[in-house]
Amino acid sequence: MPKKDAAKEAPIRKTTEELILDFGKGKYSAIPMAALWAKELKKREENRHLTPAELLDLALREVLGGSVDWKDLKKAASGAAEVDAPAKAS
Repeated sequence: MPKKDAAKEAPIRKTTEELILDFGKGKYSAIPMAALWAKELKKREENRHLTPAELLDLALREVLGGSVDWKDLKKAASGAAEVDAPAKAS
């Protein structure tokens, strides 16, 4: 029985290719979303050590996995614009 419990606990991780093929909203709409999200991820301190390929893979996985959508991207972009606006005005 312990073998069955161990198999249930370990989630099966899909490849990026499988996520692309299974994406329900159209894989071509995911490309600009992933590109914008990769830019946002690059700005974060915890992702500074990642290579561009790793950033893109992380962004694709988050977009295709459904944890990021257009609303999140707009919120992140507007937050960055608000932070940059006072600096430009000075």
